[in-house]
Amino acid sequence: MARDEFSKTTIERLAKRVGMKCSFPDCRQPTAGPDAAEGVTNIGIAAHITAASLGGPRYDSSLSSKERSDIKNGIWLCQNHAKIIDDDELSYQPSLLQDWKETAEKMAALEAKGFSILRASPFPHLEKKAPKLTAEMRNDLKSAPLIRQFILLHRRYSYNLKNTPSFSYFYEDHEYLDSVVIIMLHCGAVYDATVGGIPRYNFNEEFVRYLIGES
Repeated sequence: MARDEFSKTTIERLAKRVGMKCSFPDCRQPTAGPDAAEGVTNIGIAAHITAASLGGPRYDSSLSSKERSDIKNGIWLCQNHAKIIDDDELSYQPSLLQDWKETAEKMAALEAKGFSILRASPFPHLEKKAPKLTAEMRNDLKSAPLIRQFILLHRRYSYNLKNTPSFSYFYEDHEYLDSVVIIMLHCGAVYDATVGGIPRYNFNEEFVRYLIGES
């Protein structure tokens, strides 16, 4: 089945309207640069918001062929996030992608005028949700600022990470500990490093800087 592809002109416009950066809000990485042969390398993709053909992610049968290939149906993304939105189409609906696109274009417009755009930190809001755990993490990191890993345990158990130093946080000390850590994952404060059956996580450096003010 034929695909309603974007024209070369449309692809160039999609890329330039967001400053050649990925439109995924938590990415915004440049998608073009020089190569060794004095040319350019590009990791950006003009992705379809609704699929270019029947059977594709978010396909909309109400659109005409012209509408599917129109710039209004496109969003500029890096290769990774273009694949993510197509692999999980239920999470990434057209309305959400349109919102990303509009936001990325507004950010690019401000950046072109010399403004620096920074994403608001979610960490103060996170600390309000879990003040006790956040305070314990802050004290631990201040006492051992080079340690980045922590595990979740019940006090009746012990666990040895061998040559990897870590902090331990106990279910008996913190209500809804698993749920709080899931929120931390969603906020980008920590990332999962679990191996085996013991929940294990690493602190994100941005969260460490928020907690102890060090790089």
